[in-house]
Amino acid sequence: MRACEHKFSSPRRVKFRYNFANLTKEKRVSVEFHVKNKKRPLFMGYSDAMSVGKALELLPDLSVFDIDESAEGFDERAFLKSPLSEQECLILGVRGKSGRGMELRYDEERQSYAVRVNTPATVFDWVLAISYLQALSKQLQSEIADENGEIYTPDSIEQFDYERDISAGLHSIDQHLSGDTEVNFCYGVERPFAINRAMMDEILASYNPSAEFSKRLTEVQYLGAYSARQRFYRNGDDGTIMGSYALTQDLPTILPYKPFVEWQNTEMLKNNDVARWQIALIGIDGDENDADNYHAIAELEYDEFIARLPKQNYRFIDASYILVGGLNAEQLKALAG
Repeated sequence: MRACEHKFSSPRRVKFRYNFANLTKEKRVSVEFHVKNKKRPLFMGYSDAMSVGKALELLPDLSVFDIDESAEGFDERAFLKSPLSEQECLILGVRGKSGRGMELRYDEERQSYAVRVNTPATVFDWVLAISYLQALSKQLQSEIADENGEIYTPDSIEQFDYERDISAGLHSIDQHLSGDTEVNFCYGVERPFAINRAMMDEILASYNPSAEFSKRLTEVQYLGAYSARQRFYRNGDDGTIMGSYALTQDLPTILPYKPFVEWQNTEMLKNNDVARWQIALIGIDGDENDADNYHAIAELEYDEFIARLPKQNYRFIDASYILVGGLNAEQLKALAG
């Protein structure tokens, strides 16, 4: 979903280490801006909310990340024509560059467009969001208001101190990891990014922590590998719940090193609800596009699978997940024992 030409503002260069002393009271989870919709003439209210397609045309190369365009029955034309007011929220970004993206929604109560940036976001996420706010403000001929009521023009929004917001977010994670929490998750456009104490110390000790955080989170989003989906089953014999993953022949796959109930399933399950974790090793005989050619080689206890997996066949991508290289049939059979 490409759009018209528009140049992004360049990120400001930072030549200092962060000083968290002045950020101890800031515990933000996001920053939201509003741009008022246009009014119709003669006291006839506000204009209709722009369509998804029009919203994407404000900057080049924008994509919607929270829509599965390959899903059965998805109608791209109808989706692009639908007004933003019919969408709860869209996560927008540029593929290959965005880390956490930005959220766009239409606020019916305030008759305004809301742009939200997570804390901490990446430097590119902020550059994109500010560029988008500038384009939106010019399109609607309306000022930009932040959540504290401060007003910006398309020119003055460039002075918004997003480095401070990233710094506040990193400080919040740092505090979180100083307690009982072993891993903190930042949710990106494609997948979560898990940070532990050692990683956080490395980020904070770097020459430019915001750039280091941005680099690490963004790299994890675009690894060219399949993020394995966890599934759950109830054991017919004793009623216990089992968690399961699959590793398919020749397919580079991202898996947890130690399985846990991921965020999208936490409303229905807790970690203690799962009695066992298993992984199915799947082979392919013939054309990979033919579902009939897939077969189970073995099913292993997850801990046993990790213990058997040669270290040269995987690498950690963050504090919780590993990337397993595409294993051939013989390698999968060797794992099966």
